[in-house]
Amino acid sequence: MYLNHLPRTQCKYLQYLLQVRQLQLLRRHVNIGAKPPIQTAALLPALGHKLRKHSQLVNGDIQDKFGVAREPDAVLTRLEEAKTGDQLLDVFESCDGLQSLHVVEGISLMWRLYHEADQPSRDAIMERVLLKVLATLSPHVHQLEINDLSRCYLYLRKMHIPNSEPVVEALLTRALHLIEGQVDNEVVPLTALSRLSVGINLERDFFTPLVCRNFVPHLEHHINRCHSEEQVRLLSTCLFQLHFLIDDELIRRFKLRLTELMQSGVVSYKTPKALLKVVHMLNIPVWSQNHTQLIRDVMLALRPCIHQIESADLKSMCRAFLHHQEPAALMEPLQKSLEKLLQDESSADALSCAVPFATPLQRDKYLHHFRELLYSEEAWLLPNASGHFFSVLRALKVSDIGLCNTYWSGVIRELESSPEEQSHLRFLKHCQRYMNFNNNLGGTYRHLELERKLSRMCMTAMEEDIAGRLPAKFARLASFVLAYGQTPLAWKKFPNFLLSKMLAMAPQLAIQDCFLLSRGMQIASELRFRQHLPSLIGMQLSTMDSILIACAERHLSDAEKDPLNASELSMIVRTLSHRKKLKNTVVYNQALAQYKSLHCKDLNSRVVRDMAYNFNASNFFVPELLESMFAYISEQHEHVTGDTVEKVLTCSYNLGYMPASDEALNHASEVLLRDFDQMSGLTIVQACLALCFYKSIPEQLINQVFCVKFIQRIEDEIQVCYSKATYPERVLNLVMQLNRTVCLDFPEANVPWFQQNYIEAQISKKSVIPTESTAEVKHLLQQLLQNDNHFRCNHTTPYGYQIDFVIHFDRDRKPIPAPPVEATMLDRITKVAILLLKLDSFCENDLTALRGPESLKMRHLEMMGYKVMQINEHDWNSKYMTSTAAKANYLKCLLQISH
Repeated sequence: MYLNHLPRTQCKYLQYLLQVRQLQLLRRHVNIGAKPPIQTAALLPALGHKLRKHSQLVNGDIQDKFGVAREPDAVLTRLEEAKTGDQLLDVFESCDGLQSLHVVEGISLMWRLYHEADQPSRDAIMERVLLKVLATLSPHVHQLEINDLSRCYLYLRKMHIPNSEPVVEALLTRALHLIEGQVDNEVVPLTALSRLSVGINLERDFFTPLVCRNFVPHLEHHINRCHSEEQVRLLSTCLFQLHFLIDDELIRRFKLRLTELMQSGVVSYKTPKALLKVVHMLNIPVWSQNHTQLIRDVMLALRPCIHQIESADLKSMCRAFLHHQEPAALMEPLQKSLEKLLQDESSADALSCAVPFATPLQRDKYLHHFRELLYSEEAWLLPNASGHFFSVLRALKVSDIGLCNTYWSGVIRELESSPEEQSHLRFLKHCQRYMNFNNNLGGTYRHLELERKLSRMCMTAMEEDIAGRLPAKFARLASFVLAYGQTPLAWKKFPNFLLSKMLAMAPQLAIQDCFLLSRGMQIASELRFRQHLPSLIGMQLSTMDSILIACAERHLSDAEKDPLNASELSMIVRTLSHRKKLKNTVVYNQALAQYKSLHCKDLNSRVVRDMAYNFNASNFFVPELLESMFAYISEQHEHVTGDTVEKVLTCSYNLGYMPASDEALNHASEVLLRDFDQMSGLTIVQACLALCFYKSIPEQLINQVFCVKFIQRIEDEIQVCYSKATYPERVLNLVMQLNRTVCLDFPEANVPWFQQNYIEAQISKKSVIPTESTAEVKHLLQQLLQNDNHFRCNHTTPYGYQIDFVIHFDRDRKPIPAPPVEATMLDRITKVAILLLKLDSFCENDLTALRGPESLKMRHLEMMGYKVMQINEHDWNSKYMTSTAAKANYLKCLLQISH
């Protein structure tokens, strides 16, 4: 059974509910629809017993944060004097008659010492807590108030004491009972709600929306009364942990209250902890696109304190900036602070934050630092070390196979040393990283041992674990197996049960699930079956294509009731574009057409960059959205980065789109000048070429590009680039195009043409292979002109443009031999350039919309004295011109030849 009858939107929650083996507490005590949600009669007082009041709100202030103030005594003093976990535990074991306040305070102090200890010490503390501390705590559970219950529960869970322990279960049971009992009475303190929401979500043992359903009324009250920095911080934690339960109205009220507090100065750069919690909460993928403006305002408010915030907060802010790619004002302070952090803290975490802000010339320094950390055993022991190493590996675009092997071998050691990697499906993060591995080795790198291990883990999970029946989990597991095989008979077929499950789960697959599956299919086709596609594999891929098409149609039809946002639509387009066969389907064009009805009321840099990527990859022309992207740059030019501007400019130039006004182009130029030193040379050249196409490049930008300093910068970047096979050629070709465009369109800039040697070298390396259309046109021209000397084939102009055919006519429209030396103006002689335009010279959805590079070429040829004529491949090969006579007549009319 694959739960096909369940609503698709609830599947991500059911993955917790259905993990029966892990939900021991929920299995024993939850009765769906009954109250309370968790009830243990033996541990609860009689239902008629009136609960003691444990907190109150006076003028909106939270009182009794940690219970009633207590006078210190000898036992508390001994507990506080303990310097290590062993000393603290010795006090626990040596004191008789410990009171509840001693136990609660002892557990709080124990967490602090546990947090500061190394891993062996942590393991020893955890063992003694299980043996001694829980037994000491057990008699006091029924006496504890909600704040003390939440403290004990959270700290025990953070020390990895499992929920299945009876004492931990009793703590949570009583806390939840107290919260439910006060839904219509006193408000539960915000500190307790925050601790409990964090503790319940640790290790995902519970179906959070069910267990925490009674928290929301208390949160509503606290949001209405929120007036301090601490309340903002705690509310942000609760909203983050309970986002399943938070509706639009509640988050709107929180945003309104937060804005008021920011305007009044209650929260500002002087309270960075609170604002960072807000950013973290607003960045949740399910709603981050709805809070762009507030996220930007909060991050700008933090700018003055970036240089002095703690390292953990600095890293958190760095990741938020990298996710949104704005506001630009943070780039310089973040870069400086991260460089300083790296000097003080030599860790993979710090390096992963600093590398994205590095210039190409800093790459070697960071690569050396990465190499040292990668071979350090201590660096691998730090939390999430493999994730941070991967971020660096990908950001630096490392192509050293030895470094790649070392990293993935370290991942194997991590998989083998931690049982939780399998039991909690944590290995899925490594699957995703390996699939996204951007090693720039032409897609040839493989670590077969890792592939085998991860494939076995995925197969086991799909066949034996409940995760194999949850679409969201299944898609992640199956995509890796599809991509790399490592299964029996992988050379000729995918496992049969994969296809069966895909068919059964098809109505449940979400947009993200389809994206992952198509990515796995794409990798398999390119990596394993590029040279030969077995017939059985081909049949299975065709079936999977049909599933993806059906899912895409369903997602697009659902959009009529629940409109897709830009990110969701971009993901559908990328899902279909992963498979070449799907790019010619009706649903692919329907998905692209959806862009025309997309409401971009809440754009941000991330969405704009994704849209630019999709339009570039598909050559799909949507003027309304391209204009909205330019409008965003114009409105937010102070906040967008130069990299974002370049992506929009390159996309619009590629599609040949002309913005409605010059204002956005002027602002784009200002951003490029502002961020000139932070951008790579390649990015700057691409942006300048687009501005030249629009004849909007300022003189200052031309002078900064065409100078010895920038040319040297380009050469230095080429020397340290990661891909010597393609990067240098790409950069040099773009520099040639920019040089040519500036010479022709901006002669007043006095930039010399210095690319002739490059042009000649390219001509000598490239052999022209005539297409069928070229051969046809040449044959017909020979018949029409009756002399091969009257036209040239594959002519190269002085500025390096290739022309398919060049014909010279005298003043009587008679063809004549071409002069030996090309000149721009010839006395009463007409130079005709015939260009054969292929389908990719036009936009995908509009065969009348000529793309930018072709338009620029025609403009420049006209400036060089040519009369440009074009023959469109789709017209030339249309059914109206199947006969040779029709094509000859077409050429006569085009060239205005009478005979």
